Amino acid sequence: MKDEHIDWERDYHGEFVCPECNAEGMTVWGINKTTLKRQFFCLSCKKIQYQSRTIDEIKMIEDPVNPGITWYTNHRLDDFICTNCQERNIYIHQIDNVKKRFKCRTCKKIQYDSIVLVTNIVSRFNQNSLPVKAYKWEDDEWDLRAISPNFDERDRRHYFANFGGFELDWFKCKIKEYICCLCKLGTAFATIQNYLYCLKPLSIYLDKSHVSGFDEINRDLFLDYIVSENHNITQKLVAARKFFTAGTIQGWFNINQDIIRDADYPKRHQGNPDPMSNSVRKQIEENLHLLPDPIARMWLICYFAAMRPSELSLLNQNCLIQEGQHWKIVWRRKKGKDQHEIPISRNIAKVVQEQQEYIKNLWGDSWKYLFCHYQGLSFTDPLMPKLEAVKKVLPAHDANPLLMGIRTLIIALDIKDENGQPAKFHENLLRPTRLTELFEQGHDLAVVSAWAGHKQLATTSTYYTQVSCELMEREAGHIQKALVNSNGYRVLYESYPKSFWENPTAHKLELGDTHINTPIYGYCGLPLDQDCHKFRACYTCQSFVATIDKLPEYINVRDELRGKQAKAMSAGQEVLVEQFGTQADRLDEIVAGLHQEAT
Repeated sequence: MKDEHIDWERDYHGEFVCPECNAEGMTVWGINKTTLKRQFFCLSCKKIQYQSRTIDEIKMIEDPVNPGITWYTNHRLDDFICTNCQERNIYIHQIDNVKKRFKCRTCKKIQYDSIVLVTNIVSRFNQNSLPVKAYKWEDDEWDLRAISPNFDERDRRHYFANFGGFELDWFKCKIKEYICCLCKLGTAFATIQNYLYCLKPLSIYLDKSHVSGFDEINRDLFLDYIVSENHNITQKLVAARKFFTAGTIQGWFNINQDIIRDADYPKRHQGNPDPMSNSVRKQIEENLHLLPDPIARMWLICYFAAMRPSELSLLNQNCLIQEGQHWKIVWRRKKGKDQHEIPISRNIAKVVQEQQEYIKNLWGDSWKYLFCHYQGLSFTDPLMPKLEAVKKVLPAHDANPLLMGIRTLIIALDIKDENGQPAKFHENLLRPTRLTELFEQGHDLAVVSAWAGHKQLATTSTYYTQVSCELMEREAGHIQKALVNSNGYRVLYESYPKSFWENPTAHKLELGDTHINTPIYGYCGLPLDQDCHKFRACYTCQSFVATIDKLPEYINVRDELRGKQAKAMSAGQEVLVEQFGTQADRLDEIVAGLHQEAT
């Protein structure tokens, strides 16, 4: 804010109050040439006061719409309240064309002024849906609800399709026809908007290249387009390929389908699941009682069922079903376009019932969803005393109550991960965390995949289940265990029945001196449902397996058998000599095999 912009002596004479004596009538004294801070002099207490910021830090900006109105940077606007965190800590951030942007220095959110009443701003503070705008082909903005009735409340932010960025009329016309087809096919509005976003750069490139029709679009031209684009190129290629395929099938144009090839797509790096650590999850669950009950219920239901956040948002009140003594939760999956159900415990069923009662007490039967959105969410207090329910589905952005609630809890309690770093949370982590937990609990991958509602096991194993260090250690203990059969040869752990490597204890043999024949130590490799025909002769059975941890016992038993063999021989008991000798010989082979494995 320079001197040439304002006359301080004239415009602000006597406008300030002295912070020392509270007397009015402070006058401008001058400017400190070293600090560039303005000085004010109080006529009452004769003291000089300084402005808090330097002249270069404070700049005056003329309002582009309201003549005579000026805004000052780095100057807090006392009468402005942040709509996100309700704090009075708003500063002018930027003026772009006719839009003024204000920034809250508490929650770091950008707010727009009320001059431009865009759809998402009106929808944010309105509990009712906006009226459907009539459909007109020639308009550059379409209300997709007027074309496709297949939408849900979570599409509130994606109602409108804007064609303003398509400069070429011949290209825009086919884009509009393409969008009409997508709406009739029931394509999600968010997907339609993503296609429009990805196709606009292609339209701009065609305009710069002076392309006058689809017949001029060829492989060479598209290769140049790929080289010129270096941001989100995969999404842009997918959108263009789908558009060209649909247009060729519909007969709008005839473009060679080889114009975009699989080799044109950048290499895709498949990411492994990144679930929350058990320590972070346990700390959060132990302190869920600090959050408002509805937000805590969001965590419990979403986590137990391994739901997607979008599925939790659209979960109906009638999702809970009782069948005898058992409960299950049923919901419609938008992504899979099917109905999914999983069994739930009585505790989770009680949580669902409590949430049903909570919603009915708020709005009766006028709200069909199990959860709703809230205003007055706090960034600092997990109790959120200003929380106010509104008739809106849970949004898919940072204002989601579950996301904000858990993050607030993490900050308030200073929850750390296993590396001592502040824990990170996003609602999308709940699904892989839950599925990984089910897998680590010993459930078959097919069961985990069915719980997730995946059509392919590879999807579950690649993207949703992570093998933890603890699980590797536990499994390695079984895999690395030396197993030797009755002939003394090493056998593979995986070659035995599934019940053996899932629960070795069920196959364990621990028959001591009370046995009428010889003490037996080891494991039986027969399936549990198969009859044994060599009972009490385990050491000579091909299904017997010995482990190295029992090596001392095998040596003792062998020595005892050799002693019994010698006594039987002196007594002339040939049958016992053969019996004891055969078992001792097999134990010799077992002991030798275990010694070889150990070395």
